[in-house]
Amino acid sequence: MATLTKSERTRARILDAAAIVFSEQGYGARLSDIAERAGIQTGSLYYHFSSREEIVGEVLRIGIETSWSHVREAVERMGLEASPLERLNAAIRAHTMSVLEISDYASAQVRIIGSVPESLADAHRRDQRRYGDYWNRLLTDVAEDGELAEGVDLFAVRMLAFGAMNWTAEWFGRQRSVDATTVADSACRMLLGGLARDDSRVLGQPSA
Repeated sequence: MATLTKSERTRARILDAAAIVFSEQGYGARLSDIAERAGIQTGSLYYHFSSREEIVGEVLRIGIETSWSHVREAVERMGLEASPLERLNAAIRAHTMSVLEISDYASAQVRIIGSVPESLADAHRRDQRRYGDYWNRLLTDVAEDGELAEGVDLFAVRMLAFGAMNWTAEWFGRQRSVDATTVADSACRMLLGGLARDDSRVLGQPSA
């Protein structure tokens, strides 16, 4: 941040505030709430962004990039000796943690994507497809390694997995009887329990 101009720092502060407000309130959040959290006047938002839609688009872009980066780092930390199933386990845990605890942007992205205008949704789908391709490779590697149970459809698995992981953003903030790590571990157990031919090597492991 020290290398950014004052205007760039303010823009980043607005986006940080927008991510928090959208993650808490959903797409219907008011610009005045974003401005208040950013410490500026509502009208000043338009000096840095042309419209509310531009703010939303940036939050969506950063949100999916953050999740992808966190997942990729978690998978790479597993090392070459890890099996494809173990890498998939790491990816599931990392994506869930990014939504619940690590990034307000990731949480905001999954909370608001279903409500944004079609023009924003179309632009965001390109990022979603790229991220989906990454997950397809993880799943394909598991299948080619002979680790999947018979009759598993990889497209259905990916869609169901993202539905379950992303939906946690809707209820986690209102249900604090469990922490984010427990939810991430439970996601691994639930999702992989029905996929793996032999899940004994990945289920119940300590969280990364």
